Amino acid sequence: MAFAQRNGSPVPWSKKTWAGHERRRRLLAEQGITVRSELGQAGAYAAVDDVLDAAAAAWVASAHARGTTRSLPDPPEPMSRGGRGAIWVVAGL
Repeated sequence: MAFAQRNGSPVPWSKKTWAGHERRRRLLAEQGITVRSELGQAGAYAAVDDVLDAAAAAWVASAHARGTTRSLPDPPEPMSRGGRGAIWVVAGL
Protein backbone atom coordinates (compact mmCIF):
# COMPACT_ATOMS: atom_id res chain seq x y z
CA MET A 1 0.00 0.00 0.00
CA ALA A 2 2.82 2.41 0.87
CA PHE A 3 4.50 1.89 -2.48
CA ALA A 4 1.26 2.31 -4.44
CA GLN A 5 0.42 5.45 -2.50
CA ARG A 6 3.86 6.99 -3.03
CA ASN A 7 3.84 5.96 -6.70
CA GLY A 8 0.39 7.49 -7.26
CA SER A 9 -0.93 4.12 -8.49
CA PRO A 10 0.02 0.49 -8.03
CA VAL A 11 3.62 -0.17 -9.06
CA PRO A 12 3.25 -1.84 -12.47
CA TRP A 13 6.00 -4.41 -11.87
CA SER A 14 5.96 -7.26 -9.39
CA LYS A 15 8.11 -6.82 -6.32
CA LYS A 16 9.84 -10.03 -7.42
CA THR A 17 11.25 -8.45 -10.62
CA TRP A 18 14.30 -6.25 -11.16
CA ALA A 19 12.14 -3.36 -12.40
CA GLY A 20 9.88 -3.76 -9.38
CA HIS A 21 12.82 -3.74 -6.98
CA GLU A 22 14.37 -0.67 -8.58
CA ARG A 23 11.10 1.29 -8.64
CA ARG A 24 10.48 0.54 -4.96
CA ARG A 25 14.06 1.49 -4.02
CA ARG A 26 13.62 4.79 -5.85
CA LEU A 27 10.31 5.48 -4.11
CA LEU A 28 11.99 4.88 -0.74
CA ALA A 29 14.95 7.06 -1.72
CA GLU A 30 12.54 9.90 -2.52
CA GLN A 31 11.52 9.71 1.16
CA GLY A 32 15.12 9.79 2.35
CA ILE A 33 15.34 6.03 2.95
CA THR A 34 18.35 4.45 1.30
CA VAL A 35 18.37 0.67 1.05
CA ARG A 36 21.98 -0.30 0.56
CA SER A 37 22.80 -2.96 -1.97
CA GLU A 38 25.20 -4.63 0.49
CA LEU A 39 23.48 -5.94 3.64
CA GLY A 40 26.34 -7.97 5.02
CA GLN A 41 25.50 -11.47 6.21
CA ALA A 42 21.77 -10.64 6.31
CA GLY A 43 21.92 -10.28 2.52
CA ALA A 44 22.61 -13.99 2.21
CA TYR A 45 19.27 -14.82 3.83
CA ALA A 46 16.88 -11.92 3.31
CA ALA A 47 14.79 -11.76 0.17
CA VAL A 48 15.06 -8.39 -1.60
CA ASP A 49 11.30 -7.81 -1.61
CA ASP A 50 11.15 -8.53 2.14
CA VAL A 51 13.88 -5.95 2.82
CA LEU A 52 12.05 -3.36 0.72
CA ASP A 53 8.74 -4.14 2.46
CA ALA A 54 10.43 -3.75 5.86
CA ALA A 55 11.85 -0.38 4.80
CA ALA A 56 8.38 0.76 3.69
CA ALA A 57 6.90 -0.39 7.00
CA ALA A 58 9.58 1.59 8.85
CA TRP A 59 8.79 4.65 6.73
CA VAL A 60 5.06 4.48 7.55
CA ALA A 61 5.78 3.74 11.23
CA SER A 62 8.04 6.79 11.40
CA ALA A 63 5.32 8.95 9.83
CA HIS A 64 2.79 7.50 12.28
CA ALA A 65 5.03 8.39 15.22
CA ARG A 66 5.13 11.98 13.90
CA GLY A 67 1.33 12.02 13.61
CA THR A 68 1.33 12.29 9.81
CA THR A 69 -0.67 9.20 8.86
CA ARG A 70 -4.33 8.51 8.26
CA SER A 71 -6.28 5.30 8.48
CA LEU A 72 -8.09 3.41 5.75
CA PRO A 73 -10.94 3.19 6.53
CA ASP A 74 -11.35 6.31 8.63
CA PRO A 75 -12.26 5.67 11.35
CA PRO A 76 -10.81 2.16 11.81
CA GLU A 77 -13.41 -0.62 11.67
CA PRO A 78 -14.41 -2.77 14.64
CA MET A 79 -12.83 -6.23 14.47
CA SER A 80 -14.81 -9.42 15.12
CA ARG A 81 -12.54 -10.35 18.05
CA GLY A 82 -12.38 -6.89 19.55
CA GLY A 83 -10.29 -3.85 18.86
CA ARG A 84 -10.29 -1.84 15.67
CA GLY A 85 -8.53 -2.48 12.36
CA ALA A 86 -7.18 -0.28 9.59
CA ILE A 87 -4.30 0.19 7.20
CA TRP A 88 -2.26 3.29 7.99
CA VAL A 89 -0.92 5.41 5.13
CA VAL A 90 1.17 8.55 5.06
CA ALA A 91 -1.08 11.61 4.91
CA GLY A 92 -0.66 14.24 2.25
CA LEU A 93 0.79 12.10 -0.54
